[in-house]
Amino acid sequence: MTNQIFEKEHQVSYYECDATRRITIPMLINIMMHVSGEQSHALGVGDEQLNDKGLAWIVLQYEMNITQVPEFYKTIKVTTQAMSYNKLFCYRDFNVYDEAGNLCVTAHSTFALLDVTQRKMVRIQDEVVAPFEAEFSKKLIRTPKPEKVADELTVSNEYRVRYLDIDSNQHVNNSKYIDWAMDTLDYEFLTTHKLTYLNIKFEKEVYYGDRIQSQMSLHEAENGKIVSAHRIVTGSTTNSEASMVWEKSEDEVSR
Repeated sequence: MTNQIFEKEHQVSYYECDATRRITIPMLINIMMHVSGEQSHALGVGDEQLNDKGLAWIVLQYEMNITQVPEFYKTIKVTTQAMSYNKLFCYRDFNVYDEAGNLCVTAHSTFALLDVTQRKMVRIQDEVVAPFEAEFSKKLIRTPKPEKVADELTVSNEYRVRYLDIDSNQHVNNSKYIDWAMDTLDYEFLTTHKLTYLNIKFEKEVYYGDRIQSQMSLHEAENGKIVSAHRIVTGSTTNSEASMVWEKSEDEVSR
């Protein structure tokens, strides 16, 4: 049995980009999720079918390696493939290619099924995953944990969760956590550095009206790269943790 690969082209629009004219990472993740949703729909196990069962997919973790962030107006190709699953988790990979066919981004993700009424994870149902032709394996794939925030070095911003932060699962969209995390880094840093690695883990849902703290600490690694550690909290609850690795952008290195 061969895992089904699904692909879709997408032209990067100006409103998907940041001040450097490159697509934002939260927007790129939204596009990847849309492509995986299109595959599910094409296979007859899309959101509508899951909703009839009282279920929804939730993402527990992303790990991304980024060689190049696609630019404004360029056409990219996003491929996705459900790799394997066990009783509780499904593992899906994504690749993003530029117009020349160069691999720009790879992402490994961990999904689970949510009972939307009880807001609890449930066992993976065979009929939901069978169309993807993914392998069943009892083995748990343990993605590395994000780096912890150093409390003595923390920068913190506060936000109130707005209506437009909420998605159809009635909680904050996953990409919003990355917005909040990156917003703790200032304009000068973000316009002079490029992101090469992202690891984000989602722990507890955040809902409309909640007040969250986005906390961050920054340090230089032995290889000279900059590592930012991030934490999203509501009160004493940790909702999400992330770590990002940054390098000086090409323009900065050439100066």
